[in-house]
Amino acid sequence: MTNAVALEKASEHIGETLFTSQWINVDREHLAQFGWSTYLDPDYTDLTVSKNNPLGPDLIDGFLLLSLLTSIHFNHNPITAGETLYGLNYGLDRVRFTAPVFVGQRLRLVCTIEEVQDKGAGQLLITTSNTLEVEGQNKPAMVATWLSLFIPGEQ
Repeated sequence: MTNAVALEKASEHIGETLFTSQWINVDREHLAQFGWSTYLDPDYTDLTVSKNNPLGPDLIDGFLLLSLLTSIHFNHNPITAGETLYGLNYGLDRVRFTAPVFVGQRLRLVCTIEEVQDKGAGQLLITTSNTLEVEGQNKPAMVATWLSLFIPGEQ
């Protein structure tokens, strides 16, 4: 599905693929910036265990992969909520990092609507299934169930 979906009609699309993102690449600079921003930087943390990783220094941290959800959803999600609604990160029900990802591998996200709940007072809770695919591999890098609460914003 690539057409816009009005928030109030999201429940009509349960079980459908909401979007498939473009391929993206995480490079060494992204990896270094993530390390710095999460204090996994040699100036702050002893990274001896990380340096001894048998998979090598180009392994991308699972939490970096998880953090990509926000950017990818922001840039690809076709749900339109109007200017008077705001989407809040309500949480994650399940996250699994199912295959290693290394610097230079291309990734894309496939997002499916799992559930839509009317929470009253104009609020909708949307649960999505998110599968982060690695180009050329059958096994995904990550699967995550993410909940977003849409609430009325200021008029």
